[in-house]
Amino acid sequence: MRETNRRFRSCVGSSGVVLAALCVFSLPAFAQGQGSYRPGPGKTPAPVVGGFDKIHPLPPGGPTPRMADGHPDLTGRWYPNAAGRMLQFAYPLDPAALRQFDPKVTPEGPPSFKPGMEAKYKRPAPYGLCDQAGTPSTTLEQDAQHAPMELIETPGRLVMLYEYPLDVRMVYMNGRVHPKDPDPTFNGDSTTHWEGDTLVIDVIAIDERMRNFGGGGAGGWFHSDQQHIIEHITRTSKNYLTYQITIEDPVVLAKPWSSAPRIWSLAQDPHDEWGEVFCTLNQEPEEYNKIKAHEAQEKGK
Repeated sequence: MRETNRRFRSCVGSSGVVLAALCVFSLPAFAQGQGSYRPGPGKTPAPVVGGFDKIHPLPPGGPTPRMADGHPDLTGRWYPNAAGRMLQFAYPLDPAALRQFDPKVTPEGPPSFKPGMEAKYKRPAPYGLCDQAGTPSTTLEQDAQHAPMELIETPGRLVMLYEYPLDVRMVYMNGRVHPKDPDPTFNGDSTTHWEGDTLVIDVIAIDERMRNFGGGGAGGWFHSDQQHIIEHITRTSKNYLTYQITIEDPVVLAKPWSSAPRIWSLAQDPHDEWGEVFCTLNQEPEEYNKIKAHEAQEKGK
C-alpha cells in the first residue's frame, strides 16, 4: 500500500491538518473550492478545533517588495486564498479568507465554445483521476485543489514551483521571443514583458493532450494547437498577488475566455516547508484492482 499512501499524502495540508473524510479512493488530491461552509437555515456553525474560526483575510502587509531594477519581486510561497496558510473547505471559515475571488464582485463565466466544439473537446481525460501538471491547469485548479506555489524571481527568470500536481516552470525574463516552430510541451513556450507592475507571460505551443482545467466551472476542456494563453501576475502588496489569465483558441472557442483576478497570499509561518505531493493511480495490478472494486462499491450505494 506504499503507493496508495503516497497518493493520499495530499489529504494532509502543509499545516498538518488531516481530512480523513476526504481521503477516499474516488477523490483526487486537495480540496478547497469556491464555496464556503453553509450550516443551513437557522443553524450556527459549531466551534472549530484548532482556531480555524479565527482565520480572516490578511492585511496588505506593507508595500510591494521590489527588485534592483524597480520591478516587483514576486518571490514567495503563495497560497490560493487570503489567509497565508493551508485551508480546507471542510471547516466553517470566513468566506473572504477561503476563496480566491468573490463571484459576485468579479464573476468568472464559463468558456464559450464554437458550434460542435464543446462535445468534441470536453471528452474525459485519458490519464485518470490524477491531475496532469501543465499550463494553465496547475495554477487555475488551485481554486479547488488548494496547493501552494512558490515563486523565485531573479533578474533573468521566474521559477514557478507547484506542490501539487508536482510541476516546475522556468519562465525567462530576458527578452527572448517565441521560436518559429516550437515543440509542444506541457507548460508551453513562454515569453514575458512588464506592463507597469504586472508581469505578462505569453504562452504558446502547449501539448494538445493537456486540459484547461479549473476555469469557469467548465469541468475542463481540451484545446487545439492554436491555443494562446496570456497570464498576468501582479504583486499588489507584501502579502498579496493576483493571477489572471486569458485563453484564446480560434478553433475551439467562439471568443477568448478570461478568468477573474485570483488572489494568492504570502505564507505567514516562517517554518512553512515545502512538501512533495505526488498523485499515482497505483498501477500495480493488485492495488489497482482494490481501488476499482472500492469505486464500484461506492457507486453502488
